[in-house]
Amino acid sequence: MKAKHSKGKWIASGVVMLLAIVMVVGGITGYAIRTGSFATDGLHKMRNYAVLRTAAGAIIDDIALEAKRVAREYADANNYSRNQRAAYASEKEAEARQAAAAEFTQFNGLDDDGLDARILQVENAQRVYAEQEAAEKELYAMQVAQSAEANVVLDEELETLIEGSEVEGETVIDEADLQEVTEQAIDYSAFVPSEFLKALQADISVQYASLQPELLRYLPTLTEKMLKDLEKPILAVTYEYGSDFEKQYDRYLEMDALTIFSKADQNRMQLARRGDDLITIGVGLFILSLGIFFFKPMTAKLGMPRFVILSFFVLLCLMAGLYGISVPTMIGNVLKRTGMFGVLALAMLPGIQSGISLNMGMTAGIIGGLLSTLIALEANMTGWGAFAFSVVVGCLIAFPIGWLYSKLLNRLKGNEMTVSTYVGFSIVSLMSIAWMLLPFRNAKLTWALGTGLRVMHNMSGSFGGILNNFLSFKVLGVTVPTGLLLFFFLCCGLMWLFSRSKTGTAMIAAGSNPRFAEAAGINVDRMRTIGTTISTVIAAVGIIVYSQSFGFMQLYGGPRQMGFIAASAILIGGASVSRAKVSNVILGTFLFQGVLALGIQVANAAIAEGGLSEVMRILISNGIILYALTQSGGDSRG
Repeated sequence: MKAKHSKGKWIASGVVMLLAIVMVVGGITGYAIRTGSFATDGLHKMRNYAVLRTAAGAIIDDIALEAKRVAREYADANNYSRNQRAAYASEKEAEARQAAAAEFTQFNGLDDDGLDARILQVENAQRVYAEQEAAEKELYAMQVAQSAEANVVLDEELETLIEGSEVEGETVIDEADLQEVTEQAIDYSAFVPSEFLKALQADISVQYASLQPELLRYLPTLTEKMLKDLEKPILAVTYEYGSDFEKQYDRYLEMDALTIFSKADQNRMQLARRGDDLITIGVGLFILSLGIFFFKPMTAKLGMPRFVILSFFVLLCLMAGLYGISVPTMIGNVLKRTGMFGVLALAMLPGIQSGISLNMGMTAGIIGGLLSTLIALEANMTGWGAFAFSVVVGCLIAFPIGWLYSKLLNRLKGNEMTVSTYVGFSIVSLMSIAWMLLPFRNAKLTWALGTGLRVMHNMSGSFGGILNNFLSFKVLGVTVPTGLLLFFFLCCGLMWLFSRSKTGTAMIAAGSNPRFAEAAGINVDRMRTIGTTISTVIAAVGIIVYSQSFGFMQLYGGPRQMGFIAASAILIGGASVSRAKVSNVILGTFLFQGVLALGIQVANAAIAEGGLSEVMRILISNGIILYALTQSGGDSRG
């Protein structure tokens, strides 16, 4: 018998669906406008206005300063007190500035071919220079990065960053901060531009000189000194390296460039700017509409914790759009983080299925993956060969570790959670000593002064980002890391096939009901050994995938919390401490990383308070883990 939907559910779902359709249609329209001539011409007009507005600023400042000087002279002549003199001068300066702004910020003919062509020449000259400079500096940085001096600076900066990122014993480093520290470690003071680069820089000045007559045509009161002083401010307006439509629009918007359009054209430009976000919000509303309409069957299928967290994720997407956060960019970040942490979360699956519960000792396998990666870096291996070597050798190292670890768990049945947690923390502490003693000699890995391995290791010179960049593409502003996701899904597919095999079925049976499995002739200890070993091996692969995606490999205390992150993801996906499926890994990783990434961004946008991101990370991550655990129903084995 089909479930009946109440009238209120029909109305609520219909209203949200209508809003979703409006948003999607609006977003598609905005995206079409952006790719058309109207948005291109409009952006050029905004740029031209911003250039003239910048130039007019010099005149406005000059008028305001003159008014202030005259006001002070008048105040002195009339024996004003010091406070009266300052107040009077400030008042006259403000009045003069306001009047001058009203007079010198109204421009006609912003689409004039002469002005537009000259500014475009300046912009093109800057673009060519910026691209050449970036290429030369990248080559210079690669050369300098090999030096001991650069390693010393990088060590100190990374140590400071790590110390400042430790929250409640956990080290969480923002990717942008890590990249910034790495770039700052390169000293560009000795960088010598090529003659070609110098010629390109000189060409920018030539092109700016050709722009000056156009500026004088609009602002004839500009002096020669003003024009000279305006070169840097105007060049900062005309071009910014790496700018796309959104960044340019926002930069010109700060200078009130949108006011040059009629109300209708303003709306069209705003629609072009927000097209991607509107589509994303529309999709979120569509999902929300389905959630309202199919509430009962979805909660029955997903479970209330997953439904609530999924709804929260959709709500965060909507709020991100309202706060002006680029939702497509955030969705791309969530996809990256899903593939980045997914294989580590998958390592929890065979442990649960085999009956050892949450494998917090998976850090033993992570150590195997780190060792194999260090060997690849020591040998200066690069590309796919380095990645394949790390994976294969990591599995070979993790296999005996997992086998020995399983024997320990088999001897301590009933205390697996406690033992695995102790093993996980102990091996991290033990390896913190080993990292200082292992015989690695590559200068890129070791401390510049003293012995031992550094804490952080840059993967860009080896196979950093190799999966992320493979077949990646961008659609509607969302960057899809195709290779990373394909590898994650491949691992999930292999684990799903294994669970359907004879050995996999026996392992799941042994984990679900050990007594029944023994009665059926299944060797429970052997199945637990297989599950623990596979879990440890997958963890080794997972840390390699994580490191290449993150761009850095972290030793010492870095792996300590990986087991908790993986456990959190699979529990939120619907698994319990005794039952789990591949779908729990995929759904849980996406939801956990999605809520975490979006939640922090929305919270920071809503509350402008420094340092809030780490507080929100703790609240959100621990909150959704606690909710998932309390709603899991206390599943236990029979």
